[in-house]
Amino acid sequence: MMVIDEQNLDQIINTIRTLHQTTIDQRKYDLTNYVNEFFQTIEQRNIINVFNSLTNLLHDYVDRPALKIEFVKGKCFETIDRILINEKNNQENIISILEFIAELIVNSENVQEKFLDFNGYEKIFHYISYVHSPSIDFINQLLILMTEKSNLQIDNSLTAVDLFVNFINPHIANILIHWIPYLINISDQHHIIHSINIIVSRSLQNKMMACSNNIIYSLIDILYTNKLQDKILLDNIFSILEKLSRFSINTKEIRHICQLFNQDTQFKKQLLRVLITAAKNDDPDIQTISSYFDLQRPNSVRNRTKFFIYS
Repeated sequence: MMVIDEQNLDQIINTIRTLHQTTIDQRKYDLTNYVNEFFQTIEQRNIINVFNSLTNLLHDYVDRPALKIEFVKGKCFETIDRILINEKNNQENIISILEFIAELIVNSENVQEKFLDFNGYEKIFHYISYVHSPSIDFINQLLILMTEKSNLQIDNSLTAVDLFVNFINPHIANILIHWIPYLINISDQHHIIHSINIIVSRSLQNKMMACSNNIIYSLIDILYTNKLQDKILLDNIFSILEKLSRFSINTKEIRHICQLFNQDTQFKKQLLRVLITAAKNDDPDIQTISSYFDLQRPNSVRNRTKFFIYS
């Protein structure tokens, strides 16, 4: 039975690296079985060290795609789901685990598919609501999951959002939106909503992805919590709502807005403006559209995107 402690953790990580770099016939252990046993042996007392080490291994490893698949085959998702059940009161452990998951799925379509099949966005990322004081680096790591790299020339004037502007993962966007009311630091709330505002507004394609994947509904959802009072935050939320509803809005979202409007809410004026904006249908991006058809983008994490034909 494998035992993980501070003394042998580095040795175990090195063994995983060595096994992966060795041909199958020369391996001392079966890699999948070794990784599976490793994950099964993780205990609460060493969660942070273990997952920080795994995140660093993935980040620095040359053949990351292949090693990521080995972790999936070793049932890391199932193990993490089991571990998180008992970690609701340990913000640091949750963050270390989610940092590993983020490193595991970023820039990996195969792993993202497996994660989606596992229903990982719901099973694992819902624990983010127990994180109230994250670092800005952790937030940025999640924001990057929403997007893919652009071809912009990198210089010191560009932010993380400028470098990653193609919106491909609305699952993470919806998770981040629902996380906002649980964050203690207003600046963290600002950073998330401002980044999402920039990303979804950056292009026609990004707006299509947002409107097709419940971003409007999620934004209305968090207004129901009555926890949001900051003016800058609310201005950004309603800015996104107006931009997206001007472009496209469905009956479910309209109903959600009307239900909030009929409650004793402080947002009646803003909600009415969103509905009026939606009714105008005057987004310049749709003025020349004559028809559309749906295609499945291979890098869109199984989301349908409308491709338009311009007259």
